[in-house]
Amino acid sequence: MADQVWRALSQGEIAADAGGDAAGDDFGRFRPKALVRAGIALARRTVLRRGAFRSPVAHLLTALNGGAVDIGFRGACYRVGGDRNLIEYGLLLVPEYNATEIDFLLRDAPEDAAFVDIGCNVGLYALPLAVARPAGRVVAVDANPRMVAHLERNARFSAAGNLRVLHSAVSDVAGRADLSIRKNDVAIVAITETPDGQVPVRRLADILADAGVTRIFGLKIDIEGHEDRALAPFLREAADAALPRRIVIEKAGAAADHPACAAAMLARGYRLEGRTRNNSCYRLD
Repeated sequence: MADQVWRALSQGEIAADAGGDAAGDDFGRFRPKALVRAGIALARRTVLRRGAFRSPVAHLLTALNGGAVDIGFRGACYRVGGDRNLIEYGLLLVPEYNATEIDFLLRDAPEDAAFVDIGCNVGLYALPLAVARPAGRVVAVDANPRMVAHLERNARFSAAGNLRVLHSAVSDVAGRADLSIRKNDVAIVAITETPDGQVPVRRLADILADAGVTRIFGLKIDIEGHEDRALAPFLREAADAALPRRIVIEKAGAAADHPACAAAMLARGYRLEGRTRNNSCYRLD
């Protein structure tokens, strides 16, 4: 890791109240003001929602609104704060954000479907899935304690009682790890496994066993290049009935997937349904 790109997440950042995380706070406290609503509408229709414009525009809008903006996305509630989090910027400025992937995971999902979101961030996938299938279950996992706290807050705002959020990295072994974050995006992380690290590390099979999830309909996985170590062992070892019917996995390249994951999915009979800008979508029929 280059020092100019990565840094440690400080204890102050972990504990900070970004836009109001207190349990007594209510959604709507940061309802968009008229000027902010106009700015969001303009950005969503123009180039201001893209590329290098997205970050400064989102920062300006949250600053104008008192430090945060409360918005709805696919039936769920989100508080977009002042953190440098490109997922939140997308939720604020791009209302169709990752729609193809979310629709893919929900297609043909039974009412009691179980979903797993590895690298959940603030709940781009986890919350819409939980809201869309209130009789089902969603297990969301993230190594970044800041994202876990924000998702727990968003879940409370969304009344998503069927969502369980866990703070952990996911790998092929159990242990501990230290966490680093990108300087320009607090949600992008890297982990270094060390015996006395600040973050727990767990195997996916153990996480699911503790959560009581035995059948998964949809799995989304994005843990910054660590997908092979997290997903491939689970796919190789799981019983047929425990295999996810749908998998959305971050791509390793323009038309390439993480090698061990691709090999494990091929061996278990998964079929590539398509690729989006960031992800590959696999199904098991």
